[in-house]
Amino acid sequence: MYAKSFMALDGNDRLTGARTAQTAPYDRYSCHLCGSALQYHPEYQTERPWFEHHAATLSENGRQYCPYVNPELKETRIIRQLQSYVPEARPLVYRADWHCHGCSSDYHGERYCMTCRTGERSYAFNDADSRITEVTACAC
Repeated sequence: MYAKSFMALDGNDRLTGARTAQTAPYDRYSCHLCGSALQYHPEYQTERPWFEHHAATLSENGRQYCPYVNPELKETRIIRQLQSYVPEARPLVYRADWHCHGCSSDYHGERYCMTCRTGERSYAFNDADSRITEVTACAC
């Protein structure tokens, strides 16, 4: 079960949204994170188009690290419970503020560091991590 993606790179390597892709539904689309080929689902009736990874077209990097291919375990459990009521439910990718311990970069969005090309060394910032410590006494 792969998460739905609503953004992709088109055949000209330009970032495009799923609704914009409805004007060119037969273009080639690839994942903006891992580079794997995507299948486009135009969904003209519902006006909720999306992109999907397929096992046969996954790159090695996508197979191991793409957050759309490997959603968080907690999210997968919740989706399986939800599918007993809504059979077509798909996981969404968790977006947050991340810090990569591999290259020391900070980023926002999916758990996938564009510098390291992986998310395995990235950890979500807690609110406490991003706050500036208040100074209550001077060490003069």
